[in-house]
Amino acid sequence: MKRVFVLQDAELPRFWSAEVQGTDLVINYGKLGTEGEIQVKNFTSSEEAEKAAEKLIAEKSKKGYVEIDEEIVKKMKADAKKFALSYDEFEAGVNLLDKMLEDRNLDTYKQLTIGCWDFECENCSELVNGIIAHRDRFQQLEGLFWGDIDSEECEISWINQTDLGAMLDVLPNLKSLKIKGTNELSIGRKLRPNLTSLEIISGGMPTEVVEDVVKSDFPNLEKLVLYVGVNDYGFDDDLEIFRPLFSKDKFPKLKYLGIVDAEGEDQVVDMFLESDILPQLEVMDISQGILTDKGARKLLEQADKLNHLKLIDMHYHFISRELQRQLQELPIQVNLSDGQDFDAEYMYPYITE
Repeated sequence: MKRVFVLQDAELPRFWSAEVQGTDLVINYGKLGTEGEIQVKNFTSSEEAEKAAEKLIAEKSKKGYVEIDEEIVKKMKADAKKFALSYDEFEAGVNLLDKMLEDRNLDTYKQLTIGCWDFECENCSELVNGIIAHRDRFQQLEGLFWGDIDSEECEISWINQTDLGAMLDVLPNLKSLKIKGTNELSIGRKLRPNLTSLEIISGGMPTEVVEDVVKSDFPNLEKLVLYVGVNDYGFDDDLEIFRPLFSKDKFPKLKYLGIVDAEGEDQVVDMFLESDILPQLEVMDISQGILTDKGARKLLEQADKLNHLKLIDMHYHFISRELQRQLQELPIQVNLSDGQDFDAEYMYPYITE
């Protein structure tokens, strides 16, 4: 699967993408709005290519590159930017909303990334209310990453959000929404006909946030990724609360479904295999959780249900080498990078804290 990133807070915005094709890793990079240059790296196996891709992606992310949907990137020129406060700006009393409104190009950006707004981890209601008040400056927005905050600024479980629903109501062209941090988060429970991509990253997904997704209506959603996390950091329910999301009636256009970062990732496998939405999916994302041989065996036993998929993403897992070998023999792309040693006493999802 091709993954695309943009460096938004540079004088010359750039894009970078990585895609594994067999044993080749294809890199495409350049100035935003151009075709860029292509570089192909050869490896002895697809697994080695996947590991190399993950390593490069981690490096790019540390440099400030932000992942967004490929279709949005194709339409973008220099119309994306990240806004965040540095610690020095925060100490000097700079207001993030003021910083945004001072940008004379604000109403041209189609993709915005909102980073750290408060180094004391206060919620973002003031910023949200300010955007609503100045809604005319944001009408063109198609993509939004809300909460691109790294651990040195604020741990993910400390990020305090707010009710974003009213802000989403005044962004009529928004197609892609990515949120990091779920304390106090709400996205409302209503019809969102324009949204095609939704990703919520959490070390522990609150029940109320899952219910917001379940009780909203996303008739054109093509990609949905939810990070479950663990009880100690906010996940306070059973994985069964996610089951209503595995429905073709609820998501008639969904192609990519990920319920990831779960302690019970084997149970998530059951939900996929038992669902009526699986036949329409292109990507099954069961990565970053405690996925063991139990889940792997079920995938192999019911492999006939998977042949239409373009990718099963299982990176960061606890699957034995023998079952990894069998999974790699499936006639589809399988990402089994970043395998972990099985230890029943010391196994954790990738994102907890």
